[in-house]
Amino acid sequence: MYRETLEAKDLFLAKAKMSDLNDIYNNYWSQEDTAKFMLWETCKNLDEAKERLKKVIEFQKDKIAYFVYDKKSGMAIGMAAMIEIEPNVFQDGGIGVGHDFVGKGYGKQILKVLMDYLINDLNAKRIICSADRNNIPSVKTQQACGLSFTHSENAVRKKNGIEYIRDFYEWTK
Repeated sequence: MYRETLEAKDLFLAKAKMSDLNDIYNNYWSQEDTAKFMLWETCKNLDEAKERLKKVIEFQKDKIAYFVYDKKSGMAIGMAAMIEIEPNVFQDGGIGVGHDFVGKGYGKQILKVLMDYLINDLNAKRIICSADRNNIPSVKTQQACGLSFTHSENAVRKKNGIEYIRDFYEWTK
């Protein structure tokens, strides 16, 4: 139904597999700095990560959802997903890389390759992304990829009850 892989300059996006366990745990799911602005909690150990990975593999099967891999090393370093919320309207379902990979332009590469796929292959008419206002790298990435600010909403992270302002950015055909 959806493409199994997408390729960017330094990265590729592909469906998760069990052999990614150590990489995704070490590079992403165990990182408190990474989880700070995300809706998920860190995994405390490899056993927790293994259970999460099983669920992610199942979830990704019929969705625009991928692990993000560094081309040079082949390591899983993050995740990216887009959800079709209406016909030809897509909203991000989370895009992120581990803190060791922030500041290298990877977020922009991920969002650009996803947008290209949505626009050129899936005929997207509108793409919506959002981020915690304090997540400056994410906000800058959305702006750099041509999305425009539309509005803000007050939100609460279910994982810890912390309130934040969620800013929305959109691209419209």
